[in-house]
Amino acid sequence: MKRQGPTVPNNEFRTGLLSKVILFISLVTACAIILKAFFLQIVANNRWEGLYEAQVITQIQHRPFRLPIVDRHGNRLAITVTQPSIFADPSQIKSPRKVASILSSKLFVSYGRLVKKLKSKRRFVWIKRYVSDRSALQIEKLNLSGVYVLKERKRFYPHKHLAGQVIGFVGWDGHGLEGVERKFEQELLRKTKASRVFRDALGRKLWAGNLEEIENHNVLKLNIDSYIQYVVERELEKACLKYRASSAQAVVMNPWNFEVLAIANWPFFDPNGYRFLSPDQWRNRAITDVFEPGSTFKPFVVAAALEAKIVEPESRFFCEEGSYRVPGHTIRDVHPHGWLSVAEIIKYSSNIGAAKIAQQLGSENFYKFLRKIGFGSRTGIDLPGESPGIVRPWKKWQPVDLATAAFGQGIGVTAMQLTVAFAVIANGGFIGKPSVVAKPPNMSGQLKRIISKETARKLKKMLLMVTEKGGTGTKAAISGYSVAGKTGTAQRINPETGEYSAHGYSSLFVGFVPANHPEIVITIVIHEPHGAIYGGVVAAPVFREIASDVLRYLGIFPNTEGMKS
Repeated sequence: MKRQGPTVPNNEFRTGLLSKVILFISLVTACAIILKAFFLQIVANNRWEGLYEAQVITQIQHRPFRLPIVDRHGNRLAITVTQPSIFADPSQIKSPRKVASILSSKLFVSYGRLVKKLKSKRRFVWIKRYVSDRSALQIEKLNLSGVYVLKERKRFYPHKHLAGQVIGFVGWDGHGLEGVERKFEQELLRKTKASRVFRDALGRKLWAGNLEEIENHNVLKLNIDSYIQYVVERELEKACLKYRASSAQAVVMNPWNFEVLAIANWPFFDPNGYRFLSPDQWRNRAITDVFEPGSTFKPFVVAAALEAKIVEPESRFFCEEGSYRVPGHTIRDVHPHGWLSVAEIIKYSSNIGAAKIAQQLGSENFYKFLRKIGFGSRTGIDLPGESPGIVRPWKKWQPVDLATAAFGQGIGVTAMQLTVAFAVIANGGFIGKPSVVAKPPNMSGQLKRIISKETARKLKKMLLMVTEKGGTGTKAAISGYSVAGKTGTAQRINPETGEYSAHGYSSLFVGFVPANHPEIVITIVIHEPHGAIYGGVVAAPVFREIASDVLRYLGIFPNTEGMKS
């Protein structure tokens, strides 16, 4: 018999095999877990982190930081400051009525509105924005649960109404709504980095903390001169109060580069309190409001006739002893005249003489000249809301329209358009775009000749006669300086009837000084004065007072015209 070897029990074999299988599965599972963990934490980390952040974290883009606005000498006209605001997290407030009572008495906020806010299910509600430092300190000392103080950025205008309609203002959301603040929004903004904020299970934002202050030395520089602006506003207000006017505008410009040194609109506007004022008060009327220019328009019919070589300063016209009939209308002069030269027509401001010059010139020639010198078009000033004025196509003119347009009836202009047009005469015949914001020398606008040097020279001599003895603008004369300019008195249209008002007038004076080498052009427009209406009486003295002060400020003294100290 053969000898048999030992036998392995079946259960032991199975146990060993099972152990190996389990070990193998464990190893495979462990490898799979390790690979999966590697994939999730290393390979797919960015994806899962992104999903996490999308669910738990959001961003708050804080209100952008705005650069300061300064005048031509660096004086700050608009700055960004920090000011405390009070907010609350209603979920942390156990007794809304009690807290509302305390806050209402300290901050002078409606108790009912506060209770409603503090009972809301929101995690963030404003209690009061832009409070004083003292009020904020009082709230902090109360240590009310769920009530917090936050430092916010706010736009502040340190000179109040000085150039208010020009600078404009910034709304609650930190964006410019009017004036320079609106026009140069992108240049003024300096955005901050967004803050990462955690959200709760319902997706509600939790508080992100105070804003970081940004130090930035850049500014937006204007051509406006704070002192000249102050002088213009001071004198304009004096006249408006004296004559109980409804409104007024004034512009001061350098005629050589068309830099705007001052724009004033009365009644004034303080941008710090824009929320309490109407759009009618913050409108920059010097560029938005259209009015008839009256006799300040006469130099342009003469300029057009000189350019067309139809007249010379010595050409004479019979002025009909003060009454002249054209189809459908009778033209009258304030003072009757017989024969007058073109220069005398300007000096004595004869409507009839101007109408006769226009008749010789013709509608087409006059219209084309007006468009060339800028009437009926926007000047291109770097401010929002400019009006193009009103100059109807010449083919629609009747004979009476041509005659009356010669002395500013049926034509609509802005104070800025008048200033630009007189600057053309002052600088010898060149036109450019007026600018409020300072530009680098290589970015300044180019000037374009639109009338001849000789025409400008002749017009200057005629406009000088206006302020000399016997002229309508003697009250604009300044001792020691030669002053060139033109008076104007225009009937205003009644908006309810569409007809000329029997009592409403606009009083104007536009001029430049010193006449031989002008440093400034000034336009004065005073609407609806009482007690006097003529431009030579109401507006001319305002020109004189402003020009006298500004010339001394610029270092241009009597009998040294054009020579700065």
